[in-house]
Amino acid sequence: MKRALVFGTVIVITSILSIIIFSKLTEGNLADPEGVTQAKLYSSILGEERGLIIHLPRGYDSTKLYPVMYVLDGGSQDTHIAAKFDVLTTAGYTPKTIIVGIPNMSGKNREHNLIPPFMRIDNDDINSEFGNGDKFLNFMESELIPFVESNYRASQVRLLSGNSRGGLLVMYSLLYRPNLFQARFCYSTPFWRQDNILVSKVDALLSQKDTLNTFIYLSAGENETENIKNGLDKMTKKLKEKAPIGLVVHFDYTPNATHQNNSVISASTGIARWSEYLKR
Repeated sequence: MKRALVFGTVIVITSILSIIIFSKLTEGNLADPEGVTQAKLYSSILGEERGLIIHLPRGYDSTKLYPVMYVLDGGSQDTHIAAKFDVLTTAGYTPKTIIVGIPNMSGKNREHNLIPPFMRIDNDDINSEFGNGDKFLNFMESELIPFVESNYRASQVRLLSGNSRGGLLVMYSLLYRPNLFQARFCYSTPFWRQDNILVSKVDALLSQKDTLNTFIYLSAGENETENIKNGLDKMTKKLKEKAPIGLVVHFDYTPNATHQNNSVISASTGIARWSEYLKR
């Protein structure tokens, strides 16, 4: 009985690893499953028109509902994530998911929109203005998400993914609106900024929560700076030590990865971990 259980476990793990490895090997060789839909909406909250990049899953069916992953830094991060979803869903391992890339529209937007309101935009300048991540999340909650859910076959299962500075907004969303997203992905995130202030804020939140039904995946490359790696260690430690009922956390150090390629390499693992979480 025990041998059969062990053998079955090995098969499952091997299958998962095979899917992830295939996803990584085929990165860059996959066409977008259903093509890309460009969309625009005017935000009265932000006072500007925002573009969107919509990746529909292969075999998109207007009679079905799909989870939606909102990907920050649209234009650079959404395409490789959509390709990985295509591999994992084709293998039957991951639910078909709509990917919404959110372009920054300008460098200034990225500086302001992705930083929480208690963090300086320029970490090295004590006189730097603070971010307006709260305003951007308000835009997402009140305008962007209703737009997507009105125009596409979107379920209420929402995911948020961010790389580098984008990961700050992803983790801040846990403080700002814990229930807005069911899963969060942070790649190469500078949690160390301003003496790990975001880590402290998360620590305070967890101390007040008995339950928190969400999934969080974090990763950094083995070859990233010590600041990035130390910040990841501190954030992961707090999340695991004080995890309320329902919070599931996974983290990885990606072998041989740098700040430039960690998200591309580790996204397959993050998506696979989320898929396992759904099956629990």
